[in-house]
Amino acid sequence: MLCMNRAYRNKVEFSLIHWTVEQDGYLIENHSLSLAELQKRLPFTEDQIIQRKEILGLFRRERQLKRL
Repeated sequence: MLCMNRAYRNKVEFSLIHWTVEQDGYLIENHSLSLAELQKRLPFTEDQIIQRKEILGLFRRERQLKRL
């Protein structure tokens, strides 16, 4: 049985979903909107938006800003 680490699995999974630079920019600039609102404006599912936020480090950034 092949054991893959989490980072590798995520990269493989995410490579199937194609985000444009404009979509990434929109998500970065509007990351504080609710998932329902983001779903209305982006052609992705809730899970795909959450995964992209993780890839872009937006959750980590929110946690760091809360610490200040």
